[in-house]
Amino acid sequence: MIILKKILIIIFYLLLISLIVLVQVSLINNLPAWFKDLNLILILLIFTLFFYDFRSAAVVALLAGLWLEVFSFNFFGLYLLALFFTLSLSDWALRSRLTNRSLYSFLILILLATVIYNFSIALMSYWWSNPSGVLFLEQKHFWLVLIKQSIWSELAAVFLFGLATSLTHRFQPFFLEKK
Repeated sequence: MIILKKILIIIFYLLLISLIVLVQVSLINNLPAWFKDLNLILILLIFTLFFYDFRSAAVVALLAGLWLEVFSFNFFGLYLLALFFTLSLSDWALRSRLTNRSLYSFLILILLATVIYNFSIALMSYWWSNPSGVLFLEQKHFWLVLIKQSIWSELAAVFLFGLATSLTHRFQPFFLEKK
């Protein structure tokens, strides 16, 4: 009975991750202007790393990366490499630099991951095929997308941390308390 319960939990999480990727690819990416820069996959990855562990986040990166590869016209491995690179650097930052599990740490971590993810995607795409000959750092579009994704990620971080705090009561408060 315990094994069946674990299998059902694994299937549930696999379906949830797949659904989030499908919503990202089919719905979010087709929204107008500001709304299409919401990156649910990156938010899910960092949420999993912050609230669970590296192993769970690696499963999210693998499954989400494989789904993104299926729907992508870029070279195979772009999203897998970018997600694992982002996950590795985020895990390093979480373990060595961000010593507590507070809202501030979560905000810094998700902002760092957004920057790493966007730079790694842009850099690998630039190396693979660059028809315009212009470095991505010189393109206005790259910086606008980075800013918009950062704003969306920070808003999602505040919402998700508040939700997790209210449900579990095991994280530090939003603001420092006076004694």
